[in-house]
Amino acid sequence: CRALSMDIDTDYERPNVETIKCVVVGDNAVGKTRLICARACNATLTQYQLLATHVPTVWAIDQYRVCQEVLERSRDVVDEVSVSLRLWDTFGDHHKDRRFAYGRSDVVVLCFSLANPNSLRHVRTMWFPEIKHFCPRTPIILVGCQLDLRYADLEAVNRARRPLAKPIKPTDILPPERGHEVAKELGVPYYETSVVAQFGVKDVFDNAIRAALISRRHLQFWKSHLKKVQRPLLQAPFLPPRPPRPVVGVPDPPPSAGEGPAFLFALPLCADVLFLLQGGATRVFAHKVYLATSCSKFYDLFTLDLGGGAGEDRGWEGEEEGEWDDEAEQTRRGAKEQAGRTKSLDIDKDSEGRGSRRTRQPLLLQQGSLKASQSDYALPARVQSSGGLEGASRVLSGWGRGFQSMRQELVEDPVTGRPRLMTVVSMDGLIQKRPFQAVLQYLYTGSLDETRGDLMQVATIAELLEVFDLRMMVANVLNRESFMNQEITKAFHVRRANRIKECLSKGTFADVVFRLDDGCLPAHKPLLISSCDWMAAMFRGSFKESYVQEKRGPASQTSVCFCRGFVFFLLSSIHTPYSALDPATTVIKADTHAAPVSLSTEQHAVEELLQFAVQGADIDGQVLTYLETAQFHNAKQLAAWCLHHICTNYNSVCRKFPKDMKAMSPGNLR
Repeated sequence: CRALSMDIDTDYERPNVETIKCVVVGDNAVGKTRLICARACNATLTQYQLLATHVPTVWAIDQYRVCQEVLERSRDVVDEVSVSLRLWDTFGDHHKDRRFAYGRSDVVVLCFSLANPNSLRHVRTMWFPEIKHFCPRTPIILVGCQLDLRYADLEAVNRARRPLAKPIKPTDILPPERGHEVAKELGVPYYETSVVAQFGVKDVFDNAIRAALISRRHLQFWKSHLKKVQRPLLQAPFLPPRPPRPVVGVPDPPPSAGEGPAFLFALPLCADVLFLLQGGATRVFAHKVYLATSCSKFYDLFTLDLGGGAGEDRGWEGEEEGEWDDEAEQTRRGAKEQAGRTKSLDIDKDSEGRGSRRTRQPLLLQQGSLKASQSDYALPARVQSSGGLEGASRVLSGWGRGFQSMRQELVEDPVTGRPRLMTVVSMDGLIQKRPFQAVLQYLYTGSLDETRGDLMQVATIAELLEVFDLRMMVANVLNRESFMNQEITKAFHVRRANRIKECLSKGTFADVVFRLDDGCLPAHKPLLISSCDWMAAMFRGSFKESYVQEKRGPASQTSVCFCRGFVFFLLSSIHTPYSALDPATTVIKADTHAAPVSLSTEQHAVEELLQFAVQGADIDGQVLTYLETAQFHNAKQLAAWCLHHICTNYNSVCRKFPKDMKAMSPGNLR
């Protein structure tokens, strides 16, 4: 302590070392103590640390005696003059007596908050008169603190503040002009500072030292080392932090006008499968594509070969019944271990090892093909003649529990009343209608009504049909662990989206064909009806498309690649990049078809640009190209992202593309 005291005394005794007493004053909570700590202790704090509950504090002047580091940091050289800066902190309460702090001060730093207009008002009404009263000849430096709040997210800042703190409004943020006006009125220099951004801390105290040395030079004119001291310098402008990039995302689609999977199950438009319960007394209509993409058991059922008739079925049952039972047992055991399994939809692989059965194909693509009069492409015979498979049947008593037989039959459509070729499946007589409908509804929607009174029967049928995730959901409800069902539901939708994508690429269970410029795209009416309002209007109304199996594509050039991604997005809300198209072309085509796909395309374009930027590629030229295209084709999110990139890289873009920048529309230049 004695050695430290001698060091302090030495500072006062050195002939060419000027000791400066700097008093810091201002309202409470404007950032005086934080500013002093940033200079004296090199303290750095985050914005959220500074927003903690404010406790009025005073930084003790004794720190220069008890802390060697603080003493060493007080020494500085300004304009070739060695100085020792001693900072004096004060309370911000207006009624406090600060005459002792003002005594023999060399400079006063007067602080206010850039997020508190009252603190700036008090500079004129209270603080400046008080300083002039106690030390009329002492130079004053006006400092605006908390500069970072001018560019901060005020909503996040207010959430981080203490509960009873007054929220900061956008109108509370003071522009630089307000501070300059007050400084000009008072005749003092003005600076802005931020402890969070570490901006202006050195500027404030270096210029405070200059003001003190100039004042001292007038009184001690014989000190030659003070001749080079400059007047307080102008502060370099603050470079605001780069604003975050706009988030380009696809919002949740708005609820459709009732055409969802649940509605489609209740009103089975375009139904293609009929379940007969209780000996045929009860009829339940459904859609193959919904059941097959949600349950592997139904996929296997609907891809069985019905060409051989009942006699061939009985022979196959006798030869391979044991083999199928073993295989089914292994499948059930594996599913119990992992309820979220994803079974491959590869039909060719599924048919390997079953020599008596011929290789199966998607139903829309089998039975040969004919040339349509209005098309150059081959269409399946099933499209040309609805009776091609009528009468084909198969006995299922040895294939799986709960199933009796399956056949193709013309059935009156429950909605339109027209005869329609359907797959009729006879179920075991013990299966009740309501639990069976609950299982089918789960396969459509992925949700379970937990208030049902027949959950045990639902679980039994789910076990019978190998819908193991539904059985697990029922078990969770009975065990009062329903919260675990959220993850099962998420896995269900992801698994079904993958299966839908595979069915779409292979044409499995397709019942409509879109004829495009470069080929045909098979699709599924039930999925399109439940996913898109205008598709529902087209297929369920009095339009021609409601009863034909082939639809011409739009007049504009549209590729199978784009339409496949477009249809898959409608079915699953998941965007698939179009490898054959660049993002600009994709934006144009997406805007022509549907707004949700356009949003998804914008997201893909931004992701591709960011990927190029990470790889070190120059994307400025691409961004300029995308901007005009995005604005013209209503890609608002992509346009906002491009404008942000141009603004944050303005100098670089102007240097590389001066003509393009001059040719921009006035709205973009603003």
